[in-house]
Amino acid sequence: MLKQRVITALVLVLALLAAIVWLPASGFAALVFLVFAIGAWEWTALSGVANRYARAAYVAFIVGMGLLLSMLGQQLIKVVLFSAVIWWLEALMLICQYPRPNPLMNKPVSVLLVGLPALVPCLLAITSLGHLPGDRRFYVLWFIALVASADIGAYFAGKAFGHTRLAPEVSPNKTWEGFGGGLLATCVVAVVGIHMEPASALANVNTVVVVVAAALLAALSVVGDLFESLLKRQRNLKDSGSLLPGHGGVMDRLDSITAALPFYVLLLNYAVLP
Repeated sequence: MLKQRVITALVLVLALLAAIVWLPASGFAALVFLVFAIGAWEWTALSGVANRYARAAYVAFIVGMGLLLSMLGQQLIKVVLFSAVIWWLEALMLICQYPRPNPLMNKPVSVLLVGLPALVPCLLAITSLGHLPGDRRFYVLWFIALVASADIGAYFAGKAFGHTRLAPEVSPNKTWEGFGGGLLATCVVAVVGIHMEPASALANVNTVVVVVAAALLAALSVVGDLFESLLKRQRNLKDSGSLLPGHGGVMDRLDSITAALPFYVLLLNYAVLP
């Protein structure tokens, strides 16, 4: 299982890097929409919807909303991204309340509705990166490095020092010590990134502000991970799908991103735009 997981991860990383470096902005956006369409399909499984036509209609709606909102002006895009951040704070409350019964979250329609603020703003965030000053590819790579460092830092810190469970009812393997390690690793990557040449548009941003923002981004990525774990527990599912050998489904890889990316792009909007 570990060998399969490592091979899949390497293939995904190489494919992603190739797409970022060589695909034009429109091609990369199309690839992102395809990935999120698969994620939306898996979300319908997490909601408990079995009808294939209903699931396909939901996927079409998510993609359509992403395309429609991408036509908004930059100020309205900020509003949508800010609303997404508020939603993820509400998701944190649902995580903290688990396993207390929540009839709303047990209903398929409710989970489908929750998928709107979870998936659509993330699509919008990706498409809006092209409107920001600076190198779009750097912004994408920096974000991936930030989220990956949060995950890797949490894994190794949890392995070495983890004792106190973070959310035992939702994800028993996560610990507060691992959470702290993930925050620290993300802050280091953020500080390194802000001093790289492609980040010149961010040269005037205070380092302390960058560290605080990185810590919040890492925390949001954990919220996204935990919320998907909550949905899987409610449906008694181990993974969101089986498309990625050793990793599960696409949503199992997107969970952290859906929560962190709108916040990241919102911060970039305020940092580099007048």
